[in-house]
Amino acid sequence: MVATQEDLLSLSSSVSKILKRGFGKGPETCYTVLRENRLYVYIRNFLTPAEEILTDKKEYNLVMKFRTSVIEAMTKEIMDEASELLDIPFESLYQDWNYHSNSGIILLVNHSFNPDVKIDESFERKLFRLCRIVGSKLHKIPDELKIVKYTQNICAIESKGVMLPLDYLLSEQGSTDLLFTHVREIKKGYFQHRELFEDMFNRTIEDLFIMWDYKKNKSYLIFSFNKVYT
Repeated sequence: MVATQEDLLSLSSSVSKILKRGFGKGPETCYTVLRENRLYVYIRNFLTPAEEILTDKKEYNLVMKFRTSVIEAMTKEIMDEASELLDIPFESLYQDWNYHSNSGIILLVNHSFNPDVKIDESFERKLFRLCRIVGSKLHKIPDELKIVKYTQNICAIESKGVMLPLDYLLSEQGSTDLLFTHVREIKKGYFQHRELFEDMFNRTIEDLFIMWDYKKNKSYLIFSFNKVYT
């Protein structure tokens, strides 16, 4: 089955309704894009009043813990809805949120296949080199990098082998506060080096997301270049 624009619009509406049931407030904007085995759900203006208060007080870990827990509780419903409508058996859901810009992304993945993205090899080598240079200051250098989406709006990079023994320990012990703080500092580090990536892409980066899969020892780094929301 090939997903139509009508299918994606219907799915965007369904995801918005699911989120509204879970949070008591739906996103102002919810926009879905399907690329091969990955569904990207872009979300804007979705902070609840309580989250706004916590964000103003810089209680970021509390906000992240609350939102992560609620989304995880709705994961099966979101994946079932997307799988049924698009006829793709999605197996994993990832999420990341930027509270300063009131934006977020939910990524659904089918792991049974991992298609290649056609991209200039020279550019790919330079981009991966920059990712390793910047990343080495923030976290373990990945064993493997792969561009899984590259358009005029976005670049998504999958990294494998990204965890240190301490990361495993924190994850296994459920030390969410330390993990959330660590992840936030990593993202901050990438933001501080944003100009290097903008020079590489020759585009202005408006948003940046990082999603982690501690069980599979991988992460997704996503650069958003301009508005893809409608």
